[in-house]
Amino acid sequence: MLEFVFVNWHWILLGAIILAFLAIAILVKPIRVWFRVTAFILDLVASYKRNAKVIPRSILVFEVTYGCGNRDVVADLYRPDGRGRHSGLILAHGAIKDGKNDQGLRFAGQSLARAGYAVLVPQLDRLCKFRLHQDDIDVLVASFQYLDGQEFSNGKIGMLGVCISAPLVLLAAVEPGVSRDLAIVSSWGGFYNINEWLQAVITQHYVDDGELKPWKPRPVLVQETPKWLIELLPNTSDRACLEKMLVGYSADFVKNNLSHSGQAMYELLTNREPERAGYLWARLDPKIRQTLDNLSPHMKISQLKTKIAIIHTLTDDVIPWVESCKLADAIDNEH
Repeated sequence: MLEFVFVNWHWILLGAIILAFLAIAILVKPIRVWFRVTAFILDLVASYKRNAKVIPRSILVFEVTYGCGNRDVVADLYRPDGRGRHSGLILAHGAIKDGKNDQGLRFAGQSLARAGYAVLVPQLDRLCKFRLHQDDIDVLVASFQYLDGQEFSNGKIGMLGVCISAPLVLLAAVEPGVSRDLAIVSSWGGFYNINEWLQAVITQHYVDDGELKPWKPRPVLVQETPKWLIELLPNTSDRACLEKMLVGYSADFVKNNLSHSGQAMYELLTNREPERAGYLWARLDPKIRQTLDNLSPHMKISQLKTKIAIIHTLTDDVIPWVESCKLADAIDNEH
């Protein structure tokens, strides 16, 4: 169980700014928008700092369950009390141990509901364990369809992804059941190209305008990324050998017991030379590369039809800020 996104005051303030952009895009009347955004920010401050509320509005908060393929999704729903119809927002939590139950998300959901929004926060089980997976993209699609079908929804719905959930939100946004009706999508500190992000994590360097820059990723990210990549190997023996490498077995023992696919993964995970990363990546099992490409916005960004808001901090130690620059450039090129 991991906690990649630590909810502190700075992150909440940034979140308020993003949600202000979302509000502007979703609602129609500018004066009313800014009033609601200002009220939301003040209410969030009061909730976070003093466990109080600024907006004297009655809200409903409850857990809901809805279908996603052959399984059920559990989500928290926050909405104003009463019979009115409201703009909606789907919040995708990052790789945090509490998932939808994170305290910061609860504060945000309650304050947004008091500001007049219907907010749905689905539990992304794979992401809670730092596993990027199609299952969580499917959950986001099902969440949009659930919220869009409720009588309290006015049909104007946005989606917001934070950190590692941001690319999943972008991929959900291009799905046929979402793309034609989504009002806006926001990527907050996400990656554009999963291959280049993972190479940056492994080599601890990223490329900025053709120049290699040193980067210090968060320690838990360095620990968990190899575990996730090893799990993608099709060969059980390869997985067992490389897992032993992670707990200190000798390199010779590991290398002598690997298949060609396992050897390619070993060389990638132990490489610290950024110049070799692309070559080693190309040697990975094609099925693994395809799995990863399916989780990368750079493969489908041309299909994005809705408005997008992008934000990233320069000091991000989970995903280098240049990934959001690449996303913005790709959007500009498509439009």
